[in-house]
Amino acid sequence: MSVGSTELSDPRARRIAVVADSLLEPLLDELGREGFGVIQLPPAGLDRETVTSWLEQTAEHVAEFRRNDYEVVLADDGLHTADLGHALATLGVSPLPQYAIQPPSTSRLTPDT
Repeated sequence: MSVGSTELSDPRARRIAVVADSLLEPLLDELGREGFGVIQLPPAGLDRETVTSWLEQTAEHVAEFRRNDYEVVLADDGLHTADLGHALATLGVSPLPQYAIQPPSTSRLTPDT
């Protein structure tokens, strides 16, 4: 099977979630089930230079994904929102839509009838 046909058969090949470090672990399984590949945002506590470089690289990846018609969403905790937005805008990329985090199932709380 060629690489091209592999990309077409893999639903993650066209869906990317840019995910805040604090949300990565709780969302990883859900994103996988939804067919998203993941780009992790920098964790809290890094020096400014490292964060800036990380966000610039993330923005470059997002720009490339968008140019190639990927769906790219953001699962954000607010830590790097403004800086990521600036890095994206510098590359002419519009803000990312927010990923709709699925609430935990409450079906077990519904009484049997």
